[in-house]
Amino acid sequence: MVQKQKESLIGYEDWYEQFVKNIAPKPLMRWTVKSRNRIVKESDLELLSEAKVRWVANWVTKGERRFTFPPRMSSREMLSAIFSDPGNPRMGVVTLSRRWVDKALPDYELLHATREVFIELSRLLHAGHIAAGVNTCDLDKREPICVTSEISVQPLSCMDINSSIRQEHLDLEGGFGIQEVMHQVERDEQQVEKANERYGKFSFTASGPIEAAPQLLKSAHMVLKKDKHHMPMMWSYREGKLVDMISPNFSDQNGKYLTFHRLADRVETLRADGIVLVIEAWWAPDIKRDPQGIIIPPRQRKERQEIIHVAAATRDGERLSLITPFTRGGAGEIIFGDTISGPDEEMGVLGPFIPIFERWKQMDARDER
Repeated sequence: MVQKQKESLIGYEDWYEQFVKNIAPKPLMRWTVKSRNRIVKESDLELLSEAKVRWVANWVTKGERRFTFPPRMSSREMLSAIFSDPGNPRMGVVTLSRRWVDKALPDYELLHATREVFIELSRLLHAGHIAAGVNTCDLDKREPICVTSEISVQPLSCMDINSSIRQEHLDLEGGFGIQEVMHQVERDEQQVEKANERYGKFSFTASGPIEAAPQLLKSAHMVLKKDKHHMPMMWSYREGKLVDMISPNFSDQNGKYLTFHRLADRVETLRADGIVLVIEAWWAPDIKRDPQGIIIPPRQRKERQEIIHVAAATRDGERLSLITPFTRGGAGEIIFGDTISGPDEEMGVLGPFIPIFERWKQMDARDER
């Protein structure tokens, strides 16, 4: 459609040629053209129903396999078939994800593939509008409301490529399912004012995750001093702008493993390129291993310390880890020690971030920017 109207489009040769140059090396976009021609002129896509199974035993030990099942097979039947093989693990957490895959594009789930194509085409339309001196289309109100007249070059919030609807989780040691629940909280100015009265006013001026870390550590001290505990919080950034804030909660260690893999899913869905995590945790200043060479977690060590930990990371490799040890006085008051900083690897706090770092590498390999 754009090509047919090129004579009336301002600067067409410049921005359209740049679009073609950008997408030419991308296998996903070549698949799109072939699929469009195939659907229009020949037949539908050749779909496979897949189940992607991820086992997580700890931060380092994990595995992932894909199985092909009939489309109408239940999750219970899939799990029974998978675990009929005695070689499959019986510890940690297993996540079963349903996927629809085209035989010609086996590495992408179709919702993921179509989202990436949508983003590329949005960039084309955005470039054309900017050349014409505008950045909006004459669109009526749409449903869902994430589709607006503004042409975005980022993923729409409603395009969740890792939806919990298509996933099921099982604690293999406990033998029970783990239900994922999401609660959305709208900003309430009255509640903000109450928070200011309780903790004191706080100024947040950072424009990126690394800059935000020291400011968030200061606010964490204020909350911990008043409440005697601090809930986990994660902020996600994209191109220097805050795009998401979430408080991940988990009841046990397996739940924690699962939560951080789901946070990696969220980072991928948002295309976030930076994160900041604030979490209350156990910590030891060195790394110790058991006779089998496995790292002993701080929670199992006598010399462990309570800490408030603020960690910031970017997709480009920037890292900042701030740790404040603290103790509890006789009356329960919080007594802070000196804050220390350093590379996560040396401070023994890298584990929870491994799923996110690995997801960024996968996004880099697919050239998803």
